[in-house]
Amino acid sequence: MKTIYFFPLLAFSGAVSAHAESADDLAAEGRENIVVTASRATTEPREIGSAVSVVTQEQLASGQVTFVKDVLQDVPGVLVSTDRPGNYASVSIRGSNNDEVLWLVDGIELGDPSSTSTQFQSDHLIAADIARIEVLRGNQSSLYGSDAIGGVINIITQRATEEGVKVNAEAQAGSHGTLNGGASILGKTGPLDFRLTATGYRHDGPSLADPRTATAPVTEDDEYWRYGFSGRAGLEASPNLSFQLNGFWLDSFSDLDNTTSDTLNTVKKREYAFAGQGFYRSDDDKLNVKLTGSRYVARRLYFGTSNRPEGDLYKGTKDSLSLDVSYDTGGLASIAAGGNLEREKTDQETYYSGDFLEKINTRSVYGEIALRPAEGLTLTGAARIDDNSRFGTFDTYRGTIAYAAGPFKFRASYGTGAKSPGLYQLFDPTYGNPDLKAETSRGGDIGVDVALADTLSIQASYFFLRKKNEIVFDGSRPPYGGYDQWGRTRASGVELGLTAEPLPWLKLNQSFTYTDHETDDDLDGTYVDSGRPKYTASSAITVLPVEQAELTLRARFRDKDLSGYGGATSAYAVVDLLGSYRISENVEIFGRVVNLFDKWYQVSYGTAALGRSAYGGVRVSF
Repeated sequence: MKTIYFFPLLAFSGAVSAHAESADDLAAEGRENIVVTASRATTEPREIGSAVSVVTQEQLASGQVTFVKDVLQDVPGVLVSTDRPGNYASVSIRGSNNDEVLWLVDGIELGDPSSTSTQFQSDHLIAADIARIEVLRGNQSSLYGSDAIGGVINIITQRATEEGVKVNAEAQAGSHGTLNGGASILGKTGPLDFRLTATGYRHDGPSLADPRTATAPVTEDDEYWRYGFSGRAGLEASPNLSFQLNGFWLDSFSDLDNTTSDTLNTVKKREYAFAGQGFYRSDDDKLNVKLTGSRYVARRLYFGTSNRPEGDLYKGTKDSLSLDVSYDTGGLASIAAGGNLEREKTDQETYYSGDFLEKINTRSVYGEIALRPAEGLTLTGAARIDDNSRFGTFDTYRGTIAYAAGPFKFRASYGTGAKSPGLYQLFDPTYGNPDLKAETSRGGDIGVDVALADTLSIQASYFFLRKKNEIVFDGSRPPYGGYDQWGRTRASGVELGLTAEPLPWLKLNQSFTYTDHETDDDLDGTYVDSGRPKYTASSAITVLPVEQAELTLRARFRDKDLSGYGGATSAYAVVDLLGSYRISENVEIFGRVVNLFDKWYQVSYGTAALGRSAYGGVRVSF
């Protein structure tokens, strides 16, 4: 039985060591509930003391998800700044900023060093080749270093596990001139397996600038397109040794607008990433070793009246080489350790603030231990040291506790985090400040997971986050303003989730987040409300009127947002209707109406959301 939207709970979900395995790999080994992100020392699902949400390939397909950022709207603790396809997307976890969330794809660390601060923009990331998404919430710098103050989003792509060749294809069309499609070919023969995926998307508008809040007439539709390829290949050289190559490449084009007006500005972006990995696993499965080398490159060209004729160039490159080793005795203790070499490089050629070419290197080592002093009780501790070539050394640590008894798991975590300043913040000729240091944070959570057979799952968490030495833009720095370091933030809140299947033909999903986010920009001890949305929620009711059909009514709620540039948005609720019908084992048709009641709303101030829109398509496999 298929269900529409994932519910952010895999009760007692655990972790394997550092392998970036696919969901198919896990299923083939009978470990469907394993979570590969949360720890590098534990192997049992009931031992994880972190809050983790998992989205499966089936749930992405059933939810008709095109862009990854869309499904993140239904994850507790996650706030996404847009629901427009291709629009600039900021993803926040538990009150973090976008640059404090680390993204991984098959073990590749994504992050653009040419951004203001090294970060990954998920605007163009689609779901067509994804087998599994894991969202790990809370400070994770002790395992993942800088950029993981808010958490980690780990994407695992599809992989062939059965002999032979399989082809999956999908095509859809709809409102605003939307065309979307893709195809994957997966194959396996003996020790070799491969996958190659091609995708494309485009729409003709409407304008990003909302006419209802614009200060001048809005006359231009804003076009967007993207196309790309991704793939992976694996070789099982022996029962103990395997190798893997994976990567992706994409091109995109976006029209740009100001907050309250049309512009003629555009941006072309090219991204690509690749990695080579080697895995060793001992005969008794206790010792695991992984070696990974990866590169991520993002190249942005901005065109407009104030840019160079050939476009203002921002090109960032992130290289990483890491070694991860874990040993699980299966008894009282298991341990993990590793190291990482990372280089970030940016090449900037602009009229906007000047040209520069800079790089920065970071060397890191970490260790983690998991202890099992009593039945059902697991304690983990991790520590990390990062040595940065520009501003020195910083350390982070983290501890968790998990106690599992029957259908209940009680968990808690506490840790520290750090965020390195970006190369733009350090070295931009106009706005940079080379004296910046790493931001620091501390945070934790306490919660419970409940799983009653296949009929009811509940997750509840209380969390808090504190940040200091935040890098902020100071307009008073001569001559035109620049970056300084004196911000402080505190956030706390509650995450709730429930999924229930009271009847064989009925499924209910509910998620809810409350976040209290405050800042102290003057360091006078007075915190003020930042204006971010306090409440977000997602509800879905799925029915199966007949075996081959599925209907879902979904509602998403978001509180008012006072923190955006230029103005405030109002609270809103948007209802979508989704349906699918399986004609045969290999053919399925689907369709959806987004914003069913044609609600006017803005996710971020000044940006037009889509009105009532309809889409339909077909999936085939053979």
